[in-house]
Amino acid sequence: MPDESASLPSPWGVFSRDSVRSIDGEIRVFERFSVAGDPHLTLETGDERVAAGLLARLEAFLARRALWERAATDAVVVEFSAEDPTQDELDEAAADLRAEQIVVFPDAAVTVHLNDTCGQHFLDGYWPAVHFDSHDVVAKVTVES
Repeated sequence: MPDESASLPSPWGVFSRDSVRSIDGEIRVFERFSVAGDPHLTLETGDERVAAGLLARLEAFLARRALWERAATDAVVVEFSAEDPTQDELDEAAADLRAEQIVVFPDAAVTVHLNDTCGQHFLDGYWPAVHFDSHDVVAKVTVES
């Protein structure tokens, strides 16, 4: 069973192992580390050494935030448009969709979960996720719930 108390200091706060307590009091510990913030940051591994190694990847990704944010919102619009989107549609999505969670994987891929801040683009309970490869190129766009 993973060590629930494991933690990892970082420039964004202390990453701790995600866990949840069930109604009957049982604690379920997840194989990932995260830190609350804007956005919420997650390292998708239960291995502390691997998680520590992912901090450099996270830092490099966050340093290019303006680039990947626009790439992410543009990718969402392109994926869900029947025809080529206009510049106004791309700009509107860039203003309305905000990174809510960033997940870094051991293979250096990164997923950005976006929040529809105006509620006009996605039904309540659904959000787009943009999956970047290890070179920060959009690999796919999904809708999650």
